[in-house]
Amino acid sequence: MNPMIKRFVSQGFMTEAQAQYIEESISRKETIIVSGHRSAGIRPLMATLMAVAKSKFDSVQVKSFEDLEKDTEYLLIPGIDNIDFEQLIKEAMAKPDTAFVSVKEPEHPYSIMKLLRDVYRENKDTSKVYQVLECDKIDDVPKLTKLTRMSLNEKGRVERVDFKE
Repeated sequence: MNPMIKRFVSQGFMTEAQAQYIEESISRKETIIVSGHRSAGIRPLMATLMAVAKSKFDSVQVKSFEDLEKDTEYLLIPGIDNIDFEQLIKEAMAKPDTAFVSVKEPEHPYSIMKLLRDVYRENKDTSKVYQVLECDKIDDVPKLTKLTRMSLNEKGRVERVDFKE
């Protein structure tokens, strides 16, 4: 297991099974969206998963819409202020053969389901898989509380499967 991800296991933030599942998802070039409030530890988790993706694949740190045009396997999209973040995520979803690691937080809200449907209407691509990692505080301690695999079926409907250990 990647030592950077293993650190979250040893801290009790996630289970070993969750960590293995996330690492395998990155290896399969699936998109990772870390969701929750900043106080739930989403920023350190996102940064770690970006580093893991960067160590395995050609990647680009996205700072503007122009970065989406670069040829790469993984886009690394931190929460960016002063930009239409929802539109940025939509365009990243629509980019063929490219996954991304990003965040969904109160400061950068968007509807994953809506964007998936919008992108499908435009390009009919059902090949991508999105892993949504939901983080929350349990007894004031940040934890990874839920992992949901999202994809589109051939009719463009979103299929959701929650990770079970």
